Amino acid sequence: MVYGALAKQIEELPLEAQKELSHYVGYLFSIYKSEEKKESVSEKINAFMKDNPNAFEEFKLVQSAGVKAIRELTKNDSW
Repeated sequence: MVYGALAKQIEELPLEAQKELSHYVGYLFSIYKSEEKKESVSEKINAFMKDNPNAFEEFKLVQSAGVKAIRELTKNDSW
């Protein structure tokens, strides 16, 4: 997804969801920038998700709504 489209979707989220997303993006960015351990970024993210299985639970409804909206908008498109 291009950055502009992603930024637009983020701006349409409720303020609390934007703050939560910002928190997680900041966390993932800090993992990416961290060079303290030899672990790969994927290993660190997998470890985080194992310890916090519901970390992104609140975004599942937004994700579903996004997919439903895209399907509705593109149902008459011919590819």
